[in-house]
Amino acid sequence: GSLNVDTFLPISRFPSSGENLTLLPNTHPLVDVPGGKGCNQAIACAKLSSSTQQTQQEILRVAFLGQFGNDSASQILQSALTSNNVNIDLCGKSKQHPSGRGYVMIVPDSGEVSAVISPGSNFYGWSKWGVKNPTDNDQQQPNELLTDDEIKQMISPHSLLQLQCEISDLVNKRLASAAKKLNIPVILDVGGEDRHMDRELLQCCDYLIPNETELERLAGHYTDDYGDERQQGDDKIETTVQQAVDEIQPLIGQSLHVPTLLQHARRLQKNGANNVLITLGSHGSLLVKKDLSSVLYQPSCPLPSGSRVVDETGAGDCYRAGFAVALLQQQCESSKDVIDDDDEILLHCMKFGSAAGALAVTKKRSRA
Repeated sequence: GSLNVDTFLPISRFPSSGENLTLLPNTHPLVDVPGGKGCNQAIACAKLSSSTQQTQQEILRVAFLGQFGNDSASQILQSALTSNNVNIDLCGKSKQHPSGRGYVMIVPDSGEVSAVISPGSNFYGWSKWGVKNPTDNDQQQPNELLTDDEIKQMISPHSLLQLQCEISDLVNKRLASAAKKLNIPVILDVGGEDRHMDRELLQCCDYLIPNETELERLAGHYTDDYGDERQQGDDKIETTVQQAVDEIQPLIGQSLHVPTLLQHARRLQKNGANNVLITLGSHGSLLVKKDLSSVLYQPSCPLPSGSRVVDETGAGDCYRAGFAVALLQQQCESSKDVIDDDDEILLHCMKFGSAAGALAVTKKRSRA
């Protein structure tokens, strides 16, 4: 995944088009804060897996694969990962490109954030993986590129693969393809760059996780008429959809239109996606299972008594980390509370993710 060093800018409100704003009185930018979706989720997974296990032997080990830049910021990022017990042995270091950077505007009164990302080595540091950058002077020769077998060997010791859209799609696709061949579950966070995804990548991911905005954008890249062979059973699907709407719409309220969410998820499934898990912020989360066989809804977890939203940065990353850790724990033989029913397992994972996200917003720049 991705790694950024972030700069936080506290402001009273987001600027309008063409408008200049100054920082809030008596505040200064907070610079070189470790971040990026990959870094955030790796650290959150490490913290959550450590906090939920009883013994040192039971702790789930987290490894990170990313590309550090050629600048001093890479040391900050390496230190942030290793100090939180994230293994970085698989990481590379770009000779040509600086570290990724994020410029985050935050409104302290509401906790709302908006950001601009400079990808740096996150996008352009993967030449060994076959990612071509015309401006690079160190393009790899064919015999220097990683082979598919080498990638399989790289990930074979691991039990779950978590991806984000802040690195090259080619890298994600090669990793997901290798994981699928090894029967390793794959979770793909749709957050990041708005881009079309190859159907092969969709098919390799067990769980695709967008928020409602990302869901709409991603679904817009596809059509509903792909894969006519998957149209069989539409009557059953229509019944499932109607039941879900009747049950879930009153719980969510009218600010979100459940039929539209299901329509977008179904379009992605017609184009290769399996389970689509939609995060809805304060409205909870919605899991549309493969082929729309069923729809699960988990309300958001309330904030702890006396707390308030301080900073939304990283809340989605903490949800995704929580879901991944809970899912993996259910697969571990050492789990003390295995839930037999599949839907119950998934609802448990969604609830755990929701709790992690809720706790995250009560702290500044939290990773769980």
